[in-house]
Parts: sequence; structure tokens; C-alpha cells
Amino acid sequence: MSLLQCQLKPSPSSSSFPSPLHMKNLQSRRRIPFPSKPLKLTNPTLKLPSKTLLKPLYSTFSLFSSIAPQQRQQLQIGPHKQQQQGNTNEPFDPLSIIKPFIFSQYKPILLGWLCSLLSVLSLSQLVPKFGQFSSSIGKINGVTLRNDGLVLAGLFLAKLIATYGQHALLWEAALNASYKIRVFVFERVLERELGFFEGGGAVSSGDVAYRITAEAADVADTLYALLNTIVPSALQLSAMASRMLVISPALSLISAMVIPCTALAIAYLGTRLRKISKKAQLTISALSAYLNEVLPAILFVKASNAEFCEIARFERLAYADLSALLTKRKMKAFIPQIVQIIYFGALSILCVGSMVVSSGCFDGCSMVSFITSLIFVVEPIQDVGKAYNEWKQGEPAIERLFDLTRFKSKVTEKPDAVDLDHVSGDVKFCDISFRYGENSPLVLNGLNLHIKAGETVALVGPSGGGKTTLIKMLLRLYDPLHGCILVDNQNIQNVQLESLRRHVGLVSQDIVRF
Repeated sequence: MSLLQCQLKPSPSSSSFPSPLHMKNLQSRRRIPFPSKPLKLTNPTLKLPSKTLLKPLYSTFSLFSSIAPQQRQQLQIGPHKQQQQGNTNEPFDPLSIIKPFIFSQYKPILLGWLCSLLSVLSLSQLVPKFGQFSSSIGKINGVTLRNDGLVLAGLFLAKLIATYGQHALLWEAALNASYKIRVFVFERVLERELGFFEGGGAVSSGDVAYRITAEAADVADTLYALLNTIVPSALQLSAMASRMLVISPALSLISAMVIPCTALAIAYLGTRLRKISKKAQLTISALSAYLNEVLPAILFVKASNAEFCEIARFERLAYADLSALLTKRKMKAFIPQIVQIIYFGALSILCVGSMVVSSGCFDGCSMVSFITSLIFVVEPIQDVGKAYNEWKQGEPAIERLFDLTRFKSKVTEKPDAVDLDHVSGDVKFCDISFRYGENSPLVLNGLNLHIKAGETVALVGPSGGGKTTLIKMLLRLYDPLHGCILVDNQNIQNVQLESLRRHVGLVSQDIVRF
């Protein structure tokens, strides 16, 4: 039988007894029996490896804690089946969701894009000078060669410095935006009702922790890929394409024929990668949730001789994660190879086109400049493909993160809620009825209880009888289906939540450090 003590604290100015309400199962003045509601498992469907030899007996807690989150939704546990919060049915658009967090970092983003502009300007000057330098390297004297080499080195150094500033500033913006997203999600998680944390949200605490830690880091990678591609790649593509058009419009059009093929390949592979990435994130989150649940319950695992069973479950979850992660890595390795094939196809088209179209109209300088420009045109196209795939890979992480924030709380505070200044400690439960889920049985049915100020009361009954539920409703962690709770003849639904909980002291058998 659990030990729970709750004390309704009087205000300092009150002259009443300092400990008006105690709920305890050992020290009592009047005992209130609760109806026996045995704990039952219905539909305990759990798939295990076919060749696994299982122990005959396991504790209910060990069995329930070791089930993956997606399987646990099939279980219903008597009166502790929790009440799900109302999630919103609004359509989810990842880009519109993260826009405010991106815009909050406009300063480093603009500075990073300015550095990318300087990098492209340096590159646009570097390409023609490199063509001139390579074509006339055997025709000029040593002084001119040295001067041209210094100019090329200076332009190259300027490009390197600008590129470093671009990457550093855009990483700063992406990580700061990810930090704000992480803080925002955690704030919203703490605003969720108690039922979400007790199983009503069909999301385990381990899964929540994984989303806020690992998947928030994935979001940072996705944001960086977007910021480092939108403007920098567009600038480089525009500058190099313009250079190619100036040198040879005909060859530029021939080279552009490969761009639609690249776009179609990237779009198709990106859609495949998004599905694979979502599956991989679900498997690793299930593994993380399992570890976060089974390790704190190691006492029950050992007491039930369930080590062999837990090892089998861990192997199954770990192998599922291995398969999904391996598929994801193979796809990420496959996409750049496809882009490279298209890239070499473009060079082949260029070679054929140069022989057919140019007919000797190119000099060595123009040919070198054109090929160099083409190389730097393919690079941003390849970066756009990588960024698109990174976005498709990050979409599931963004969706799972912000899914924690999309809810409508059932315990709300009225706009005209009052502040409890003085409390004497008189508590009344008037015709209270309550159930944790829509299809679960009533935990409390028409309960009436009056606890006078200064009176000590013990609630005695089996597990699941509703003893702790009364304390949760007194704190307004849940609202009753019917009836009301009065503190000093004041309905607690008309009281500010912070004010109500300030006057209630909860002493649990679980030790928690703040």
C-alpha cells in the first residue's frame, strides 16, 4: 500500500491549525475504505522472437514497461487507463512552423549571406583570371607570372575567408534557432496535463526526451543546410551561369539540358529519403524509450527473473534500428552518386557540343573559363539537391518535435479566476465522479467527503482505488467529470492554478530533488 501525504497549508496570516489536512495510511483519525478495483491487462498482445524461451512469470510492471510505445497503445490498464489530451487537427506545415525561429536570427543570417556574396564575387573574378593564366602560362615572363599568381592567390584567399565567415555565421544562426525551438518545445511539454505524462498521450517519457535532444539536433542540421543553400547557391549559380552565357550561349543551352534531369532525380530520391528517415527516427526513439523505462525498473526485472526476456526485446528493437539506419545511410550514399553521374553526363554533352557547335571558335582561355564555370555551376546544383534531401530527412524530426506542442488543455484557468489569499483548510468533495479514459470504468462515483480544518484523514484502499486521484484533483491536475471541490467554500475551478497549488503541500514516497 502506497504512502502519500498531502498537506493543505494555511496562509501565514491565518490563525487556524498549521496542518489542516493530512492524508496518510498509517496515522489517521477516521478511515475511509475505497472499493477494490483490481489491476487487469486486456489484449496483452506482445510479439517476441519465435525461438525465444520465455520465463513463465513476469510482473505486470515489467511487462508493461518493456513494450515499445507503438505496441503499448494496444494495452488498457484498468482504472489507470489515462485520459488523452485533445490534440489539434490543424494541418502541419514544417516550413511555416519554423519560420519565426529562423527570422529571430536575421542578423547572423544576413551577415552570412553577405559573406557568401563576397565569396561569389571573388569566385567570379577568379574564374576568368584563371583561364587567362592557364592559357598564357608559357608565353609570359617571370614577373608577370608572379604578379598574376599573387592576384589569383589573393582572390582565392578572399574566397576562403568569406566562405569561412559564411559557414560560421550560418551555423550560429541554425544552432541558435534550434536552441529556441528546443526551449519552446520543453515549455509547451511542461504545460501539458498530467495525463500526458502518465500514459494518456501514447508517448513515453523516453521518446519525449529523445525528441527534445537528438531530433532537435537534427533540426539544426536541416536549418543549416537550408540557410547555406537558399542564397549562396543561388548567387553562385547566377554568377557562373552568366559567365557561361557570355562565353558561349549555345554551349550554355546544351549544358542546361541536364538540369531538369537532375531536379527530377533529386525530387524522387528526396521523397524516398523522407520516408526512410521517418522510419529510422521512429526505431531509434522506440529504443531510447525502452531503455529509459526498463533501466529504472531494474528491480522488477531482476525480481521476476526477466533478464532473458528483456535482452530479447532489446535485441529486437536494436536490430530494427540497425536495419532502418542502414537503409538510410545507403540512400544518403546513393544520392550523390546519381548527381555525379548526371554531372559527368553534362561534361560529355559539353565535349560533344563543343566539337559540333564551336567549330574552332574557342580559344584556349575561353575553353578553360567555360569548363571552370560549368564545374562551379554543377556544384550549387548538387548543393541544392543535398539541401533538399536534408530537408526531407529533417521534416519528420520537425513534425515529431512540434507534435508535442499541438494540444488543447482540458484543465484551463478562467480569465476571472481569483487568488486565494487566506486558507483555513476546510475541504469538501461534492458528488465527485471521475474516470481516466472515455472507455475506462469510473474510479470515483458520486464521492462526498468533508475534511474539516485541522483534521487528519487516512484514505485506505487497494491500488487503483482512487486515493491518489483525489490528491490530483485537489491540485487540479485533473478535473472531475461531475461534481466540484471546495476549499473554504470556494470552487477550485474558479481559483488561479498557481494560487491553489501554492497552498497545497504534497509529500510523496518518491524522492525528487529540485
